[in-house]
Amino acid sequence: MRGSARRLLADDAEPPMPDELETLTLQLRGHIMLAIPEVETATAGLPEDDIPRACALACVGEARMRLNLEAGRSLPAGIAHAQRLARSVNALCDHYENLGGPHTAGPDETPEQAAYRCMLVHGSACPTCRAVNEDGSNAGVSCETGDRLYEEYRQARRDAPAPH
Repeated sequence: MRGSARRLLADDAEPPMPDELETLTLQLRGHIMLAIPEVETATAGLPEDDIPRACALACVGEARMRLNLEAGRSLPAGIAHAQRLARSVNALCDHYENLGGPHTAGPDETPEQAAYRCMLVHGSACPTCRAVNEDGSNAGVSCETGDRLYEEYRQARRDAPAPH
């Protein structure tokens, strides 16, 4: 993700050609769409008044706003738009790393435990995962992030060494 952003933000970056700019802009938009739920998940266990949490969620809000904007018709306007997206990508990556990211194992945590914790933190905060039907049972609504975290947990269990 940072490599894509660097393509536009590096001091020695060459301006992209129009067709390259379109591809790069779509790639940056995709990175933002992937990073937003990850940053939100990383903030889920933090207190409401936590400053890093508030900063990360403000960054998420700004990134969402930028996803809703359209680039101008000229090449310079398109480059400026893509640079703003690139700055959002960098900021989301920074917040993810500063918050420890949900996939970062603690000092005494195995990868399997970290994956399980991440899945639980997401599931407890995600309105889609928590959705229930009129009987109070799970509504069966699919959440891409929840499904991916469950698969990561299953993979970590398969990769874990057998108990002695």
